Amino acid sequence: MLQQETFIHQRLDSLRTRLLTMGAKTQQALDDASMAVLNKDLPRAAAVLDGDCEIDALENEIDEAALTCLARSQPVARDLRFIMASVRMVLDLERIGDEAVTIAERVLLSENLLPSSIEKELTDLMVRSREMLHSALEAFREEDANAAFAVSRYDDETAQLMVTIFQRIMQQVQEQRVDAWDSMHLILITRALDRVCRRAENIAEHTYFMIEGISLKHCKNR
Repeated sequence: MLQQETFIHQRLDSLRTRLLTMGAKTQQALDDASMAVLNKDLPRAAAVLDGDCEIDALENEIDEAALTCLARSQPVARDLRFIMASVRMVLDLERIGDEAVTIAERVLLSENLLPSSIEKELTDLMVRSREMLHSALEAFREEDANAAFAVSRYDDETAQLMVTIFQRIMQQVQEQRVDAWDSMHLILITRALDRVCRRAENIAEHTYFMIEGISLKHCKNR
């Protein structure tokens, strides 16, 4: 019995390690994509695209590892919640990786990407998305329910920041300070960052469920 329990915990530890590795690579991809926008760093943007295959490969590995744990270990209680949270979390991490690729692609396709008139707001949104992802992953790493709950509240300030950026872009287009081509890239970057924030919120919710056994999706007003 003790040998079986040791075997189960080894599999769960391996799954957790892979998930943290995927989280770190996804976070790095988002950081690199954001810096590529701010500095018009084409090599860094290209590196985000090249590194996406590693994130995709980890998604497949984690899915397979989770299924193996379910089939061979028959986990219950906290262990079962951990596996369920992992399966959900890996999808959000993969999608965040895709959003980082979207941002990096805009850098490679646009010549004049970041007008000074929206640089502050877009930078603020980048910082917000990176902080939310970092905090969500840290809450998972530390198994901190309170920290996960704090991240899981997608606040109105973030949404308003996105609206402000859209308004600034449209104003710049009307005043012919930004052409339609570049404005499209800016809108796609803004939407990608907003989706990163929402995915980070999901990760925090999965972490809270893993720890407390409560789904925050049904407790939005708590």
